[in-house]
Amino acid sequence: MIQFKIKKYNLGGKLRGRLAVFLMFIGLAAQAQLTGNPLFTGADPEIHYFNNKYYIYTTAIYGTQFHAYSSNDLTNWQDEGLIFDLFPDSPWSQYNGWAPAVVFRNNKYYFYYTAETKIGVAVGNTPIGPFTDIGAPLIGTDPYTDDIIDANVFIDDDGQAYIYYGGSGKSRMVVRKLNADMVSLATGPTDITPQNYTEAPYMVKRKGIYYMTYSNGAWFNDTYNVQYSTSTSPMGPWTYRGKILSSNIEDKGPGHHGVLKMGNCDEYYMVYHRYENGTSGDRKIAIDRMYFNSADQIEPVNMTNYGVPARVPNQSCPTQSIVSGGIYKLTHKGTNQCLDVYNNLSQSGTNVQQSTDNGNDAQRWIVTLEADGFYKLTHKGTTQVLDVDNNSSQAGANVQQWTDLGTDAQRWKIEMMSDGYCKLTHKGTTQVLDVDNNSSQAGANVQQWGDNPNTNNDAQRWRMDLIEVPIVSGGVYRLTHKGTNQSLDVSGGSTQQGANVQQHNPNETNAQRWVITKEADGFYKLTHRGTNQVLDVDNNSSQAGANVQQWTDLGTNAQRWKIELMSDGYFKLTHKGTNQCLDVVNNLAEPGTNVHQYTDNNNDAQRWKLDLIKPTNAAKSSKSALKSEIDDTTTAINVYPNPVKNTLFFSTEMKDIQVRVFSSTGSLVLEQKVKDNGLDVSGLSAGIYFAVFEKEGTKITKRFIKK
Repeated sequence: MIQFKIKKYNLGGKLRGRLAVFLMFIGLAAQAQLTGNPLFTGADPEIHYFNNKYYIYTTAIYGTQFHAYSSNDLTNWQDEGLIFDLFPDSPWSQYNGWAPAVVFRNNKYYFYYTAETKIGVAVGNTPIGPFTDIGAPLIGTDPYTDDIIDANVFIDDDGQAYIYYGGSGKSRMVVRKLNADMVSLATGPTDITPQNYTEAPYMVKRKGIYYMTYSNGAWFNDTYNVQYSTSTSPMGPWTYRGKILSSNIEDKGPGHHGVLKMGNCDEYYMVYHRYENGTSGDRKIAIDRMYFNSADQIEPVNMTNYGVPARVPNQSCPTQSIVSGGIYKLTHKGTNQCLDVYNNLSQSGTNVQQSTDNGNDAQRWIVTLEADGFYKLTHKGTTQVLDVDNNSSQAGANVQQWTDLGTDAQRWKIEMMSDGYCKLTHKGTTQVLDVDNNSSQAGANVQQWGDNPNTNNDAQRWRMDLIEVPIVSGGVYRLTHKGTNQSLDVSGGSTQQGANVQQHNPNETNAQRWVITKEADGFYKLTHRGTNQVLDVDNNSSQAGANVQQWTDLGTNAQRWKIELMSDGYFKLTHKGTNQCLDVVNNLAEPGTNVHQYTDNNNDAQRWKLDLIKPTNAAKSSKSALKSEIDDTTTAINVYPNPVKNTLFFSTEMKDIQVRVFSSTGSLVLEQKVKDNGLDVSGLSAGIYFAVFEKEGTKITKRFIKK
């Protein structure tokens, strides 16, 4: 069962009042497709993916009874019941059962557990048993620690298995090698304790680096946290790296964790326990994303109450790295041949082929995310887009370039595959971008062909290298905080001067759209779409922590930003004349977290993905392009009061105009004509809604809160 609650933060007086109601309702609506946190009561979790299902194993209930919890999608969890009981399943122990670890090998499941400060192992044929104990402790004594607890078993790429253990009795971490049978020891103990170690080791290997993560502090209070060290060997020595999970304002004592790697993707999740209120009551299991930065270090994990999106493992990996508006080179897998337009011609119908990379525009494509969630690939320097001849769904249909008609023939789904390459699928079909006969020859034809995931399909895989991300002056952008799905947002979608800027769940509304224009001094202005309010630092302060808001455009340095592309494809926005960057408070991932400026410390809290939502007409000047974008939303029309109780009014004449009202999930809940310039919304329940109507030939959307 999923549980929800609303997070509370001290975000400053300006933010607290106007966000209270807004966060309450938008938070609940946004979590519908998420796991929610906490998941269930428990402690010391370890997570795995076995037989097309997720399993979380936790410390024994009543000190003797071990349970497992399963899910098909990370979202809905089911108690699988009692899977191992110290009495009668363990012939050598009867109390203090905790911290299970499960490994699949030799077509068996090995269930390692702590009991009576010893480590045992039982063997079963399924992830939930029944398990048969080997008859005696696997590890019962140790020269380095008298706290033989918290086993973690890691199998390296060469097949060698290691068992790590050790608790707070002496705060030592010990490792032994296991034999291939997984129930006997190959070596004696070695003390390899890293800095700040207390208990609960967990090993992760990535890019040849061994990441030893572990708990630090006292499990029963808010000093409990997770830290990590790295090595080039599973036996150390270790280089200490820092803290990655610790208490926040509300949730305390997070730790004793497990890490799940999603298939072959560079995608990781951390499951852990925490106290939900202070450090009292039962501990609860929670799950959040774990990220590595460009330096291959683990970013601090943000504890959330919304958890993570539903996720079913497949051959694809998240396409978070695709930057809408970026200029890409697409290289055919295993060759140096690039997606190319014949002779770099700009005529409609010119053939698309692969050719040797010569660094010119014939092999460069502007990739933009369209409103339907598919991508358009525009040949650089032309208005021609990647197109399937006659919008065919047939295998072998030719791929060419053609004038952008906005049709499905010119739209592509981009999926990052587990090997790091991308698959591009023609919209509405199962046909993918393919090189004829998987040729590596320059000039080989590009076509579409059916995707067969069960065969070697390198002919249909492409490496997408980001070459450049030009800022389109006058373009409409969504700014996404790195490592989260939170967008740069104006509180409540307000058009008022001084309205606070925050991050929030993406909702595809103008509250999260910004028109970026390059000014004469080379700096940029970010205008909240649909208003004349611009991104502004309160009182033009140069102090770290100064608040960010929207304000009438005064043409001052308080409202100008330097935008720089970083090596990882994200951007840094620096307030003009200072070294202060656009920053999310404490790098939190919670919706509604405040945005301020802060000293650049080169971390993800100050990095933003810029996605071009609607490119402007290149023939227009930047000023006319900006005016066009603003006029599209008819800024003179506003709704009030907001929040509203019974009648929603409009700031301009709206009599007899038909208005449709949609819920935050997109359902039509009300449709009526405006009477006396007001709309009766008394029958709606509390929540976030969108009023959609046409005025003077323009479609307009206005967000409001029903209290």
